[in-house]
Amino acid sequence: MLTIAELIAGITAFFLLLASYFDLKTGEIPEKLTRGLIVIVITTAMIYSLYRVNPSFLLSSVVVGTGFFIFGYVMFYLGEWGGGDVKLLAGIGCSLGFLNSTNYFTEISSPLYLEGIFPYYIDYFINLAIVSSPYIIIYSFLLGLIKPQVFEEFTGYLGKRNSIMLILLSFTPFLLALNLGMNRLALIYLSVPILVLISLYLKAVEEIALQKTVDVGELKEGDILANDIVVDGRKVASKRNMEGLDRNQITEIKRLASEGKISNVRVRWGIRFAPILFLAFLLTLIFGDALEIIVASILTT
Repeated sequence: MLTIAELIAGITAFFLLLASYFDLKTGEIPEKLTRGLIVIVITTAMIYSLYRVNPSFLLSSVVVGTGFFIFGYVMFYLGEWGGGDVKLLAGIGCSLGFLNSTNYFTEISSPLYLEGIFPYYIDYFINLAIVSSPYIIIYSFLLGLIKPQVFEEFTGYLGKRNSIMLILLSFTPFLLALNLGMNRLALIYLSVPILVLISLYLKAVEEIALQKTVDVGELKEGDILANDIVVDGRKVASKRNMEGLDRNQITEIKRLASEGKISNVRVRWGIRFAPILFLAFLLTLIFGDALEIIVASILTT
């Protein structure tokens, strides 16, 4: 018979799978999925806390979920994620917090699971980085093929002085490890300049392939702005609103457009990231600290 922790883990995985499907198909994650996951986990944690007369189950779920939400909002603020990704990550945090409070990560019997030196919530973000790197590279490269201007923008970044200095500095860990005779570790650190190049390429992708200028009449509810809309010193709509434009804001923008104060609007969207959140969750449940497994396999070969 399934334990309450296994049930929540399964429910979370199912919701993430559905969110991934809708994200890949439509580019949007239904509000019912993101809010539904949070409500189910928090409600279960609350009931379980009352049943066990122990508030730690609910507190752990809420605290970790809040921390994940803050991280997600920072990513949204930087223009990397959409609002649905932020709320989905919050649901994952609530789930992981509850699972930890039930000792799920210390009592897991899977022979593949490795409890590393980092706590489970750090393991999740490490796994997120491991999974997201190849996904983002492939996804962004395909966007670059669709829009050749991306490569032109990228080469422009590479010619800037700040970018050149950043790339040169990124070789420092590799050179230090090599100088100390840590050849295998040096190979790992060689990934740092590669990540710097990827980040510059992603910036080009965001500017060219993940933004577009639309006519005011084409705006729809949920559109995320690439820039704040400011008219006569008054902010009409903010790019920081992860819910996107609402009906009243669109009506106001159209009114201002009819007065000749707004001609068009630039909107943006993020890389479809729900599948990455899902895969990182599975990695955390099955393997724990995947990075330590990878590093250990490299250093022992």
